[in-house]
Amino acid sequence: MIERDWSRIPVVGVSRLAGYIKRKIDKDPKLDMLGVEGEISNLRVQSSGSWNFDVKDRESVLTCFAYPSDAATFPQAKDGAAAIVFGKVSTYEKSSKYQLIVRHLQLAGVGVLYARFEELRRKLEAEGLFRAERKRRIPPYPFRVALVGSPSGDGTRDFLTQARARAPQVEILRFDTPVQGDVGPQIAAALARAYAAAPDLVVLARGGGSFEDLFVFNDERVVRAVANAPVPVVTAIGHESNTSLADFAASRHAPTPSTAAQTLLPPRDELLRTLARDRDRLTRALEGRLHRWRTQLERIEHRSPLADPTLLLAGRRQRLDGLTAALDRAVQRRLGSARERIGLAERALLRRSPATWLATHRARFDAVRSRLDLRFLAEKQGHRDELAERLGPAFARVVAHGGHRLDVLRARLGTIDPTAPLRRGFAIVRRPDGKPLVDPAEAPPGTRLRVELARGNLTARVESDGNDGGEQIGLF
Repeated sequence: MIERDWSRIPVVGVSRLAGYIKRKIDKDPKLDMLGVEGEISNLRVQSSGSWNFDVKDRESVLTCFAYPSDAATFPQAKDGAAAIVFGKVSTYEKSSKYQLIVRHLQLAGVGVLYARFEELRRKLEAEGLFRAERKRRIPPYPFRVALVGSPSGDGTRDFLTQARARAPQVEILRFDTPVQGDVGPQIAAALARAYAAAPDLVVLARGGGSFEDLFVFNDERVVRAVANAPVPVVTAIGHESNTSLADFAASRHAPTPSTAAQTLLPPRDELLRTLARDRDRLTRALEGRLHRWRTQLERIEHRSPLADPTLLLAGRRQRLDGLTAALDRAVQRRLGSARERIGLAERALLRRSPATWLATHRARFDAVRSRLDLRFLAEKQGHRDELAERLGPAFARVVAHGGHRLDVLRARLGTIDPTAPLRRGFAIVRRPDGKPLVDPAEAPPGTRLRVELARGNLTARVESDGNDGGEQIGLF
C-alpha cells in the first residue's frame, strides 16, 4: 500500500469550500433554472412573507426557499399538495445545504396524503366532532395535568421545561407513546390511560415535523379519542403552520408545546400574587363590614333603651308580673276543674268497682243456689225412690238366675276335677321329679315317692321291684 503524502493536499477553510461549491453550482447552466415536481411538505410561512418548505417524492427531499416578492404570487398551498416549482439550484453557505430558490409555483393536483386528510375531515365534520359545543372549558388553574407524548421527543421536553420553570405547583403525569409512523392505536391507548387518571386536563404534544411526520394525528382513532375525551384536551403538535384533525377535535389548539405550557399553566409567582391580592381585598372588605356593623351597634345602643338598662327592664318586669298573676289564676282554675273531674271519676269508679259488683251478685247467686239445691234434692229423691221400686224385682230375678247358673257350673266342674277321686279314697303317686307314676318299671327299689291324698301327702319308698308277685312300698 502506497502511503499518501498528506502534506501535499491543499487545506482550505469551511467558508472558502462552501463558497467554492456555491460558485460551481451557480455557474452550471443546467441548474440555473429548472422545474421540479413533487409533494409540498413542512410548509412554513415566515412573518416576513418568505416561504420555507420541502418538495419530495418517494425517495428524496428537496429543500426550497422563496423570497417574499415571489411567494406573494404563489397560489394558496398546503402540506400534501402536489406542485411543480420552478427556480434556481443554489446552496445555503451557513449550513452547506443545497436548495432550490423558487421563483414560481403551480399546483399539480392534491397529493395522496392530503386527499386522505380532506376525505376524513369532511366525514368527521359531518358527524359533528368538530362542533364548538362539544369542546370542554379549560380550567383556569389546573393542578394535575396529563402529558401524552414521546418520552424523548422535543415537544415533551419543551413542555416540561416551561412547566417546571413557570408552575412547579402543577403535578405533571406522563403517559409516553410513540408519535410518528403508524402508531394511531398506541396514541389512542395512551390517551385512554391519561383519562383514567382523572387529570384537570390532557396535553397531547409533539415537536415539529413534515406533513407526513405529523400525519398520525390525522388518524381517525386518534381524532375520535380526542373528541370523546371526558376531560379537556389541548393539542400542541408541530409548529404554528401545522394543523391536524386532532387540533380540530381538541378543546384548544396550542401552536407549540412551549406555548401550551405558557398559556395553560399560570406562573407560580403570579398565582401567589393573585392569592395575596385577593386575601388583602377580602380582609379589607371584612374589616369595612365589621366597622359598619360596630357603628350601627353603637348607634342603636345610644338611641334605644339599651342606653339605660333600668328603663328596658322596668317595662319587661311589669309585663312579667302581669303574666305571672294571669298564670296563677289559670293554674287555680285548671286545678279546680281537675279536682271536680277527679271526684266524678272516683264516684263512677266506685259504682263500677269489682268489689261492689261481686257483693251485689254474690247475694243474688246465693239465693239462686239455695233454690236450686232444694229443687235438685227433691227431684233426686223422687228419682231414687222410683228407681228403687223399678230395680228391686229386676235385681232379685238377676240374682236367682245367677245362683242357678252357678250351681250348674259347679256340678260340671266337679266331674272334671282331678282331686274329686281323692275325696273318695283314691291317691296319686308321684315320682321324685313330681310327675305321676303310671308304670312300676319307672320306680326301682329304693325310689322315694310322694303319695298325694285328699287331705295331705305321704312319703314312701319302694321295697322290691315287683317280680315276686307284687310291689312293696314302705311308708315312712
